[in-house]
Amino acid sequence: MLATPELQRGVPEVVAGAGGLGRPVRWVHAAEKPDIAALLKGGELLLTTGLGLQRAAADQRRFVRELSARSVAGVVIELGSRFESIPEAIRDEAERATLPVIALHREVRFVDITEAIHREIVNRQFELMRRGDEVHRRFRNLLLDGAGVPEVLDALAEVVDNPVMLERTGHGLLYHSAGRSGEPAALAGWTSVGGGLGDAPPFVEQAIPVAGDDAGGRVVAIGIDSPLDESDRVAVERAGELIALALLRDREEDRLVGRERGNFLLSLLRGEAIDERAADERARALGFPRPERMLPVIAARSVSASAAAGSEARAWSRLWSDLLGRLADRRLAVLAGTREHERELLCVVGVPGSAERTELIDRIAAIAHDCAARAIGEPDAVVVCAGVEASSWDDLAIGLRSTDVVLAGAVGMPARPWHDVAAPDLERVLWSLRDRPQLRDFAVTRLAPLVEHDARRSTKLVDTLRVLCAAGGRRAEAARALGIERQSLYHRLGRIEQLLDVDLSAGGTLFELELALRVQDIGSS
Repeated sequence: MLATPELQRGVPEVVAGAGGLGRPVRWVHAAEKPDIAALLKGGELLLTTGLGLQRAAADQRRFVRELSARSVAGVVIELGSRFESIPEAIRDEAERATLPVIALHREVRFVDITEAIHREIVNRQFELMRRGDEVHRRFRNLLLDGAGVPEVLDALAEVVDNPVMLERTGHGLLYHSAGRSGEPAALAGWTSVGGGLGDAPPFVEQAIPVAGDDAGGRVVAIGIDSPLDESDRVAVERAGELIALALLRDREEDRLVGRERGNFLLSLLRGEAIDERAADERARALGFPRPERMLPVIAARSVSASAAAGSEARAWSRLWSDLLGRLADRRLAVLAGTREHERELLCVVGVPGSAERTELIDRIAAIAHDCAARAIGEPDAVVVCAGVEASSWDDLAIGLRSTDVVLAGAVGMPARPWHDVAAPDLERVLWSLRDRPQLRDFAVTRLAPLVEHDARRSTKLVDTLRVLCAAGGRRAEAARALGIERQSLYHRLGRIEQLLDVDLSAGGTLFELELALRVQDIGSS
């Protein structure tokens, strides 16, 4: 502003606060009131002849302090009307506050200064708008031409002539464009900026909202290769807006693709009336011509997965996407989709001609656990259930329903590579029924006398019964497993029969007690 001809006609002299000459000027205001600070918003260049200023040094100091507190850009005082020179109190206080004070040694019309500076401000704002529209069009056209977020960030780095970083809060750097400085310098600058170090290079940033994620992220341009200015800030802002939309678009497309396929598989699972020809047509439209052999698979979040992993829907979305990509890389025909909550993935896998079912499921499960380790950090966060092969959509619907039933118990069980619907599994049935009060009451009532006796006498009758059940009722084997003499075992078993009022050699008794033990173990896990 000091360089404008209108201000230069007044022969300006910076008498204090030269360190603040870099402050931006938002507007110009002329006034002769000693309490003018209360009417200002900050960023103004104040013009005054000093007629409203008090002569007392304390009042002059207070005048400067109040202007500084309002973040006024600077003060221009025309000499002659009130002061022949800037009072010492004003200069001292302004220097202390780094508030620029400019003395005008010749009389000028304040309206000329005001019009000139306002015109300059408006012109700069217009130029920034023009610049913003220009870069916006460039970035928008990139996206419309099929480019992705990396290409937009590379273009932004070129526009601002500096490295550009895309960060997701709490997850570090997602992508960066090093610019002219090269990788080492760009990453070193990012480390300084991200760590909030005092000697970090200057930077401008723009927040990137992420749907379903309160933390979000940001785009950061770091001033390593060239100085950053207001136009760079506008470029980063415009790029950030489009990057946010691009990220949202990508996730939305993935979600829509998953939901469309999921709806089809859910209609089969729910037994909705879909004839073979209609199902063939719909599957073909979804890119899955029906193979001769189809394998139903459901992958879901384990109950034991950490709360952090379970609450992050986006991480699960990435996991399913990664899983499907890895299966496609192995040239497996897959039709898959998510349920509405996106915590379960319904799959139909085309079984290659000579492939063995077990080997194929082993491969699928291994990939699923590896994807969970990458996306969630917990390989066992995913539970995989596989049904029986099907050659028709009706058979597949039955297979999906059976797999879904098995899944209900499997998600809470100790980790396994995968669960086979075709193999009977008592433990899995019990897990699926573990919340039934009748089952819990049965176990508690059946074993209560033993549990109470062990607690009261510090005996091990419950453990003895468990070992006997594991040995299939073979007493010699149970004695060896317990490390005790047979006579000692017989004594314990007699006590168990007395407390429970049973005959352990009677048919069905041992099975009943083993069932109660299993229910008790599941309930306590």
